[in-house]
Amino acid sequence: MELFRPDICCNRSEQKHRMDLHQNYSLLIQKLDQFIRKFYLNQLIRGALYTVGTVLFLFLAFSILEYYLYFGTLGRKILFFGFIAVLLGAAYSWVLLPLFHYFKLGKTISHEEAAKIIGDHFNNVEDKLLNVLNLRKQAEAMENKELLFAGIEQKTESIKLVPFKAAIDLSKNRKYLRYALPPFLLLIFLLFAAPSVITDSTYRIVNNGKEFAKAAPFSFELGKQILEVPQYEDFNLDVAISGKVLPNDVSVEIDGFQYKAEKLDKDHFSFLFRNVQKDVSFRIISGSVTSETKILKVIPKPGLSDFTVSLNYPAHTGRTREQLTNLGDLMIPEGTVVTWNFNTQNTDHLLLKFDADKAIKAEQKEATKFQFRKSINKDHSYQVLYANDRLPIPDSVNYSINVIKDQFPTISVEEFIDSNDRNFVYFAGNASDDYGIQNLTFHYTLIKQNGKSMPEMMVRVPKAEGKEIAYEYNIDLNKLGVEPGDNLTYFFEVADNDMINGSKKSKTGILSYNKPTFEEFKKLENENEEQIKDNLEKSIKDLEKMQENFRKMKEKLLQEKQLDWQSKKELEKLLEQQKELQNKLEESKKKMDENLKNQEEFQEPDPEVKEKQERMQELMKEAISPEQKELMDKIQELMQDLEKEDAMQMMDQFEMNNENSNKDMKRLLELYKQLEMEKEVKEQIKELDKLADKQEELANKTEKESAPKEDLKKEQEELNKKMDELEKKMDELEKKNKELSPPKELGDDNKEKMEDIKNDMNDSKKELNSKSGDNKKAAKKQKDAAKKMKKMGKDLEMNMEGGEMDQQAEDIKTIRQLLENLVTVSYDQERLSKDIGSTPTTTPRFVDLVKQQFKIKGDFAVIEDSLTALAMRVDKIESFVTEKVTEIKYNLNHSIEQLEERQSNRAIDNQRRTMTNLNDLALMLSESMKDMQQQMSGSMPGSQMCNKPGGKGQGKSGGKVPTDKITEGQQGLNEDLQKMSDNMKQGKKGSAKDFAEAAARQAALRKALQDLQKEKQEQGKGDSGLQDILNQMDKVETDLVNKRLNGESLARQKDILTRLLEAEKAERQRELDDKRKAETGEDKLRPVPPALQEYLKKRQAEAALYKTVSPSLKAHYRQLVDDYYKALKSK
Repeated sequence: MELFRPDICCNRSEQKHRMDLHQNYSLLIQKLDQFIRKFYLNQLIRGALYTVGTVLFLFLAFSILEYYLYFGTLGRKILFFGFIAVLLGAAYSWVLLPLFHYFKLGKTISHEEAAKIIGDHFNNVEDKLLNVLNLRKQAEAMENKELLFAGIEQKTESIKLVPFKAAIDLSKNRKYLRYALPPFLLLIFLLFAAPSVITDSTYRIVNNGKEFAKAAPFSFELGKQILEVPQYEDFNLDVAISGKVLPNDVSVEIDGFQYKAEKLDKDHFSFLFRNVQKDVSFRIISGSVTSETKILKVIPKPGLSDFTVSLNYPAHTGRTREQLTNLGDLMIPEGTVVTWNFNTQNTDHLLLKFDADKAIKAEQKEATKFQFRKSINKDHSYQVLYANDRLPIPDSVNYSINVIKDQFPTISVEEFIDSNDRNFVYFAGNASDDYGIQNLTFHYTLIKQNGKSMPEMMVRVPKAEGKEIAYEYNIDLNKLGVEPGDNLTYFFEVADNDMINGSKKSKTGILSYNKPTFEEFKKLENENEEQIKDNLEKSIKDLEKMQENFRKMKEKLLQEKQLDWQSKKELEKLLEQQKELQNKLEESKKKMDENLKNQEEFQEPDPEVKEKQERMQELMKEAISPEQKELMDKIQELMQDLEKEDAMQMMDQFEMNNENSNKDMKRLLELYKQLEMEKEVKEQIKELDKLADKQEELANKTEKESAPKEDLKKEQEELNKKMDELEKKMDELEKKNKELSPPKELGDDNKEKMEDIKNDMNDSKKELNSKSGDNKKAAKKQKDAAKKMKKMGKDLEMNMEGGEMDQQAEDIKTIRQLLENLVTVSYDQERLSKDIGSTPTTTPRFVDLVKQQFKIKGDFAVIEDSLTALAMRVDKIESFVTEKVTEIKYNLNHSIEQLEERQSNRAIDNQRRTMTNLNDLALMLSESMKDMQQQMSGSMPGSQMCNKPGGKGQGKSGGKVPTDKITEGQQGLNEDLQKMSDNMKQGKKGSAKDFAEAAARQAALRKALQDLQKEKQEQGKGDSGLQDILNQMDKVETDLVNKRLNGESLARQKDILTRLLEAEKAERQRELDDKRKAETGEDKLRPVPPALQEYLKKRQAEAALYKTVSPSLKAHYRQLVDDYYKALKSK
């Protein structure tokens, strides 16, 4: 049983008391919270009335202001945004904040603040409620709370029944209706009475970005026009006017500028927007009436920003890939692959349309990039079409493509016949193609004399690489098997490198070469011989006339003080005549060379005749004097500054040279006639032998009856015709022979022999013609005729050889006599020179000595006449002899002139030159006599000549002396001079004859070496060492003429011999090298014909001209330049 405990009872009573106190306090707090909410509800109602009143007032004010004042966009923006700002501010402050506080959102008034408000409202509450709240806070902080709780309980009970919410009277808010109701009522009134005041102004304020015009007596109407235009196109704006009053003018304002519209009628206007590129803002204005701002919108137009064209040329053109920018018109080679890359704007579709074909869509690589590729093989006109979805009708640009067709190659050729070897034909030409040449070939066909055609042959011609090439080629007709009477046709063909259509070919015109028959050759030979003789005869006449003109010119100059303009002109005219004379000689030499070449080709020339022909060539070459040409060139250069004395000296030189030339040409003409006669006689002998062989062959056929009688008869008739031709030729030969001096020995009975032979041949023909004729008789007559022909040929040959032997013997005798006379004249001149040197010019004896000089001149004139006559018939005498004769005459004449003027020293100098030339002349005649004696001994019956292996006798005597022979001669001369020097040391004085012979021998050796050096220079093998030897020999010769023989002279002679031995060794080595080269089969370099040289120079000049064309030029323009140069070339 639980005992009663008073402390426990007390605690329970206290707990209950505390619970009651807590409940009262909580109720008090709830009532405070309800008050706070009503407090904010009251604020919300009042704020709402404030907000409605303020907003409606502003709305009405702004609307009325806008309605009457028509603010601009800026003013309307201020009104609009100001209204929004006030609306938001009032709503936030007067509506939203109380509403948030009502729902206890945000910071609200505290219980203490609420208690104070309540206390102020209820007199019986005053501060009690506030004290309860404060005591409650203190009780929570103290440990002994009973007293405080008692105080709280007492005050709570005193205000428990007070209705806190009654402190706020919501009905008091009615007084605030005076702020909201008047604006609201005014708004309602206006909406019914004048709605436009509210609606129109509100619309303009809300659409504050637009321009609005004030109400006017008229308005602008655009109807159903859509303000859109394709880019870059024009747009026509139609404006209709409606209203009570109609304006006369209407303008359109664009970017602040007004443009007058076109009046169509009283209430319609039109304005054209041109080339619209972007959106255009505009207003329509008439007077004070302005429309709202309109916008003409641009529909983006498709377009090409730029494009590139990549050209991939065919490989055979050799052109690298090329890229062009914004170039649609193309000129390209056939087969070029073209790739177009387009950069576009506002383009959805791009197509290319070629000619009338269907348009092909280009590939779209990116949003604005398109690509199209095509291989072009012909000309095209094409369109580039581009469009977008909004403008489906495409725009286009037109271009063209011109295809440069691969042209056929072109080829040209020029033919050059080698004048020195007509069997060698040179070709030079040009071949070109627009892109390149693949191969060049030479085609030829040989057609034999009998008409048989050989198969066509083809040879590849070496060529350079490139589009334009120059080529050279040559053929040897002998290697191609061309014989007399054959015809060779040939052409060059070129093929290009066209990889598109296949290689194309072009060829030159067909050229041909007809090799003359033997008969044609003989005719040409005869024509050349006649022309040679004619040229020589004319040259002799012209030269004699020129000599006369020179003499007249000299006489005229002697009477004048100086060389005037007229004299210079006359001298120039003489020089021109001299050049013409040289040209005639050169032409004659060419004809002679041509004949010799043809003889070597068409027949086996007689060795003796060939040797004489070559000798004639040398004489002709020597007649074309290079010294004369140099003298003419020198006068031509100095003509403007030429003085009288210089002109006289040069004319003297001309006169002496022309005298030599006159003698040379007369000699040439006579020797040529003799050679022609000898050659034709030997040909007549050959023809007789051939005809005899044919007659004998026919006799055998006739005797054996191996052919029908009719055929035998025809063959005999042919032989008879041939015999008639030989008889005619024989008559011509005898006529020509009579014109020679002296004539050849042909025999006296040639005509009778010919008639006898013809009788036998005619008898055989009669026997064959007769039906009862006897073949044996006919054969006998034929054999007799053949024998007589052969006998006649042998008789002609024997007569010729016999006559030549007799003439040679007589010529040798003449030369021997001339040598004796020359030595005598040389001694006389030497003795006279000594006497003049020791005789004063004022003594009578000096006059006698001058007379002796005249006698020497007369004696030499006799020698000259004999020597001239001898040279006319003996070709072994060098032209050097004629030159020496002229020099001797020149020195003799000057010696006499100087003696008459008492100039002894100068006269003696000329006399010494005369002696030197006399000695040289004697030596040359001696050499000629030896050659003639050797030839004569070799021609005697039974004589034998020791020939070198592989040789044909000792060869021509007129040729150049080899180096080893000159060395032997120099060695012999050195030995003789050494002996003479030893004798002089022993006191024996050297005779004038010994010095003259030694000087003549040295001069002969020098002349032989000079000729050898000249020949080497012509062959391009000139040796400067030989020229040094010649200079040394000239010094030795001068010493010997002046009778000087000392240690220095002998040392110089030894040096000459040493150098000659070295030159001989070098010559042998060169010959050995040349032989080795020949054994290796190397081709001999041929000299290029002059015409070909001129052509090649011209072609090089053209190539240099083409190089000036810039390689950066496009192909089309480069072709135009090439065509221009070719046109110039063809003029």
